[in-house]
Parts: sequence; C-alpha cells; structure tokens
Amino acid sequence: MGISIGNKIELVHLNQIIRNEQNKKVYVSKIYDIMPGNMLQIAMPIYEGKIVPLSVDEKYSACFYTEKGLLQCNVLITSRYKSGNLFFLEVLMINDLAKVQRREFYRYKCRLEGKIRIVSDEEFNIGRYTIEDIPENDLPCDDVIIIDISGGGARIFSKKHIDKNEVIKLRFQASIPDEIFCFNLYGRILSSVQSRTNNSLYEQRIEFMKISQEERDKIIKYIFENERIARAKGSGMK
Repeated sequence: MGISIGNKIELVHLNQIIRNEQNKKVYVSKIYDIMPGNMLQIAMPIYEGKIVPLSVDEKYSACFYTEKGLLQCNVLITSRYKSGNLFFLEVLMINDLAKVQRREFYRYKCRLEGKIRIVSDEEFNIGRYTIEDIPENDLPCDDVIIIDISGGGARIFSKKHIDKNEVIKLRFQASIPDEIFCFNLYGRILSSVQSRTNNSLYEQRIEFMKISQEERDKIIKYIFENERIARAKGSGMK
C-alpha cells in the first residue's frame, strides 16, 4: 500500500483546497492501525497544540510522510471515539494513493465535452481573434473530453497530438443546478502523451493562461457545487 503504522499525516479540509484558500488549516495526526477495506485508524489530530474532534462525514486531503516520500489521497471521516486515554478517528481512503505533486489548485475528476484549437502568437498577444469576417466559433476545432479540471488547468483526451508549449484555446461548458458556465480559455500544453488505455487518444495536460479571477471563481464554484452534490448523495440526502 505504501503507508505504514506510525506514519505522520497532515489533513486539510477538501473544501479549503477546492476554494484555494490562502490560510489552510493543517491538522497533524499519525496512523495507529491499517484495517481491511481501505480503512485507517488515526490519532485525533492536533492543531495549534490542541486536539481537534473533526466532524464525521467530512472529506479531507491526507498527505502521508512515508519511507517512499510523500503520498496523498482523499479520506472520509467515518467515526471518532476514545479508547483508554487516547482519541481516535477512523477514516476511509476514497481514492488511490499517489505521489504528492504540489499543486496550487485541487483537481476535480469530471467528463466534459470541449473544443480545442491552436492559436497564433499574435492572437495570444492581442488577446482576441483578429480576422473579423470569420466568427471565432466558426474556426476549425478538434473535439476533446476534459477528464479533470482545476482553477489552474485541465487534463483532456484528444485524437490529435499537440506539441508541448503550444498555446491553445479550450472552449467548453460546465453546469451546476440552475446555472451553466461557458468558457473559452487560453492554455499552454504541458504534456501530450499517448493514452495507456486507448492508442487512438492522446492525454494532454493544460495550464490555463490569462484566466480572469471571475473565470477561475466559476470553475471553483462548479467543482465545489458538484462535490457538495456528491456528498449529499453519498449520505442519502437530497
């Protein structure tokens, strides 16, 4: 599994990561037991020298300090209790452990249809498409599927390879109840590799560029609202 009893853990509430809050509360704990079904028994965490009874049914990002380096996954707190003189939490690991890659924004797994096209240096520098007799939405584009997104970028599947560092525009819609967000964002290709599961597709990582705070806030709102809906469904609430 990669983690062991005694490993130190840092916990940050998932909502703080989704909102990209600047002053995140980091709760320190350690593993006391590794149980079947991806369950862990951990110490009730400490914050500013005090034991904090974190609420049941809340999700946290957990960073584990292991012999193999930093590993991360998201966890759901399922119970809390006292045993002897010690206070414990039981948490469910809700995704696979991964090596920590320090990111400014939380990445949300999704499936959104989009369009992508490579833009010229001139268009990027000016900030708009300059041939007035051709509407931008009529320009040739390639279909893509967005498989995760954050306030800082996205990961997509595309049928075409795009060279690293190419500047593109990514057009897509994202919806929450009673609201649809339309995006047409500049981005830079960070990587473009053949998919391990489908040889006809390329997996591409994109860093958003020239994104406004309003656009970033809409993406974060989309992520936060869909996480909230998923939590409500998981707990049986409507």
